[in-house]
Amino acid sequence: MQIKKRDKHMWFDENLDDLPLGKKIYDRQLLKRMLPLVKPFKLRILGGGLILVVSSGLGLLPPLLLKRAIDVNIAGSDFNGLLITVGLYVLLQLATFGVNYLMLVVLESLGVRIVSSLKEQLFGHMLGLDIAYFDQHPVGRLIARVESDTEAIRRLFTSTMFTVLGAVVSLAGMVLIMMKVSLPLFLAISTLVPVIFLLTILFQKKVRPLFLVVRKKYAEIVAYLTEMIQGMKVIQAFSRESAVKQKMAQLNRSYIKTLLPADVLTMGFFSLVGVFEIIGLAIILTVGGNMVAQGLLTIGAMVLFLGYLRQFFMPVYAFSEQVGIMQRAFAAAQRVFEIMDIEPRVINAASGGNWDNFKNSIEFQDVDFSYVTRAGNDEPDWVLRDINFTITKGEKIALVGATGGGKSSIINLMLRFYDPQAGRISIDGIDIKEIPIDKLRRHFGLVLQDVFLFPGTVRENLTLGEEMTGEQLDRAVEILGLQRILDKMPSGLESELAERGANLSQGERQLVSFARALAFDPQILILDEATSSVDPMSERLIQQGIRRLLEGRTAVIVAHRLSTILDADKIMVIHKGRIVESGRHSELLEKNGYYAKLYRIQFA
Repeated sequence: MQIKKRDKHMWFDENLDDLPLGKKIYDRQLLKRMLPLVKPFKLRILGGGLILVVSSGLGLLPPLLLKRAIDVNIAGSDFNGLLITVGLYVLLQLATFGVNYLMLVVLESLGVRIVSSLKEQLFGHMLGLDIAYFDQHPVGRLIARVESDTEAIRRLFTSTMFTVLGAVVSLAGMVLIMMKVSLPLFLAISTLVPVIFLLTILFQKKVRPLFLVVRKKYAEIVAYLTEMIQGMKVIQAFSRESAVKQKMAQLNRSYIKTLLPADVLTMGFFSLVGVFEIIGLAIILTVGGNMVAQGLLTIGAMVLFLGYLRQFFMPVYAFSEQVGIMQRAFAAAQRVFEIMDIEPRVINAASGGNWDNFKNSIEFQDVDFSYVTRAGNDEPDWVLRDINFTITKGEKIALVGATGGGKSSIINLMLRFYDPQAGRISIDGIDIKEIPIDKLRRHFGLVLQDVFLFPGTVRENLTLGEEMTGEQLDRAVEILGLQRILDKMPSGLESELAERGANLSQGERQLVSFARALAFDPQILILDEATSSVDPMSERLIQQGIRRLLEGRTAVIVAHRLSTILDADKIMVIHKGRIVESGRHSELLEKNGYYAKLYRIQFA
């Protein structure tokens, strides 16, 4: 069953639209929303913060030791004291190395846990979105959200967060020490700070929009690669390798064209900070040298300032290095939260509802439905109009008609993949909107034309993670004749299937799909073109299983091959979104209408 034909862009289009960016979300709002992500790990963050304070404190001591070596040990000709100072300096560097290594371990551990939690939240939210959302957004771009965007956020809460906080702690410590050693020299260097601060703000405003576009272009590449790899057989069969390669090159050029300005701005800002470091060096040598000449400053103190100069600008360096990461993270967070803010169009019932078992009937009353609205037109592009019918428990109902007539759309509405714009769908007299979706779908078994099998064992594909007894599985295998397939496989039910069941034939995949539906023992079975793509021999075997599968069950069968539904209790003919005929096979032939025309075409 094709849930809905996506009318976005095909692979050969000139433009690939991305997810809408929506309204601007400011950094403060993003940070406020991201903080709950780290709340479960507050103890680890606290531990990392303590290690960070120790590391920053150790980093402040080497210039002080150099000052002591010059002003005390060398000036006082104290060679033994100099040896002690040098030994302390070496031990300090070793201790700093050990503490920094420990902090890296803590950061990586914290980062892995944060990104795992975020991925689980994002994926869990996506599982709750309705089918319409996935119809409109390519798989590759959604993968980019779950993988690359969450990774960008991870870096924000690990290396970036601790680097910036460490820089702040170091800067505060240096300011206090330099102010105590020489307030005038410190004030002379501090004249550079407002200029650097202003440049940083301007840089942030300029580079943020660029990184938003970079993330969008990257998502386009991931989406294109995913779709092309999935369709590789078609590409090679039609010799479209050259066209696909050219399109990939075009996407790469577009990505590079967007990425380069952002990277150039980042590198330019980093280089500009280096210029200010040179200016700071000139200030220390000029002002500090003059103070030394006047006896207002010791040589050791000036060396301390020179040692701190690099560290004084390290927070700015660190921030400039992290700004790119921060902008990528904020851009990624904006896109992730845009998905998290999406509300399903199909709203789940708030209460548990009283319905828990199919007893009487399913009824469509005056149902109108449209997937989309034509651009520039308020009138919906109706797929179904004035649909009225009742399915009584135990009936076998067939839906027939030309492709695109609306047969699969009826199935979509019955399973609440979509809600109709008008009318009412009820089961046992209860509107299905009042029944929790999982409770409703639990009573349906769905078998599609395009069988989807997951990588994993046959057993895992039959149970889909549900706890099932061996008796349930054995019954499904026996009724559908699946044992003959399992006997050819190396480990029976535990045999591994390739992606989408590529190591099985089409007929074998279809049998596994039928067995999966039977294993869940549904009250209502839906077969949507379930045998249209298998060969006659496989279809004969499948039909034998279907007859046993349908025993005692209500069934809705969508079929193009009329030979498969001749014994249905009721056949509804769907044409251009309307039910044009309804009745048993013999009755519809007597009417000599649209169904009779279809029958003559197929059996001529």
